Amino acid sequence: MSDVNKPAGPAAVADPAKPPVPQTTAPVAPVSAPAVPPAPAITLPKAPDGQMTLRVNGESRQESYSGNMSVTIPEILSHYSALGYSAGDVVSTGTVSGVAGFSEDAASLYLKPGDVIEAEIEKIGILRNPVISWQDAHGEPAPPRVAW
Repeated sequence: MSDVNKPAGPAAVADPAKPPVPQTTAPVAPVSAPAVPPAPAITLPKAPDGQMTLRVNGESRQESYSGNMSVTIPEILSHYSALGYSAGDVVSTGTVSGVAGFSEDAASLYLKPGDVIEAEIEKIGILRNPVISWQDAHGEPAPPRVAW
């Protein structure tokens, strides 16, 4: 199991004035898609029903099991296998219930600079990273918000 004690980079770049866009349409900006050290691909499709937990500042925000995913990891891998895989490819599986944007008091759950995120998948690893401001990440003020 991997335990990432030293942050590889910020987990998110937060701008409190901008609520996040829905996860399905969120662009992946530089420094906003960290990952744990890779697990051998052969272990993932055969992985047991592992617990998945997301903590913010030590508080559990999302908890579920891989067996509760609407699409399994083997199904995801099979679906995209026609495109071919290469060493180092990352397959994103989405998230479990508990996303801040769908909570009753969503604004109170949005990430902000200084927060620490821990994403854990049992028997695979823990990713632990800080949230930093756009200014700290890029050395300049955040760009203006884009209206959809």
